[in-house]
Amino acid sequence: MLRASILAVLTAASACGPAPVAMPATRASELLERFAAGAADADVCTPGGRALLRGAVRAYGAAMDASGVAWPSVPVREETPDRLGAVDISVLIAFAAGFVEASDFRGASRAALAQLSFAHWPEMRRMRAGARVACAEVVALQTAAARVVMEMERLRFVEGADRVRRQQARLERAQVQMQAAAAMLEARLEAAREG
Repeated sequence: MLRASILAVLTAASACGPAPVAMPATRASELLERFAAGAADADVCTPGGRALLRGAVRAYGAAMDASGVAWPSVPVREETPDRLGAVDISVLIAFAAGFVEASDFRGASRAALAQLSFAHWPEMRRMRAGARVACAEVVALQTAAARVVMEMERLRFVEGADRVRRQQARLERAQVQMQAAAAMLEARLEAAREG
């Protein structure tokens, strides 16, 4: 009953905005890369920006599904898939924040997101509340988290002691930025609760 109620609320909330923008998979892929890099084509804090992102997720997911790939890789339980990249992290955070909906995903990923939503509903509710009162901070956190994943991926392929040290320093800076973004979001949420 609780699960059905949660899904009903999410469905009703998603029906309030504009329809996802239709686009080819190549454009969707490019848009998602820019979104992960913090250079999205539109502001996801606006209904139009969310419609564009939702369309990109749908188009890219459909292309991946047609290729037999479940996208994005969704961490179920506490493990993190090896192939989880910056775009995956960005899209998962966008889902947690309510920028994209479960209906924007396909097949196994949609089922895994439903399971993840149920298991982490309190955290998702908090992230969605954050998106309502501090959207820019949620986007900054998403961008910082994507950068951490990107720097971790680069570190895996770096060779040479000097290059490894420089890459580790970049990774540490990215982690500090992510922690700062999370702290800023937390402060905005606290201020909204008190005000």
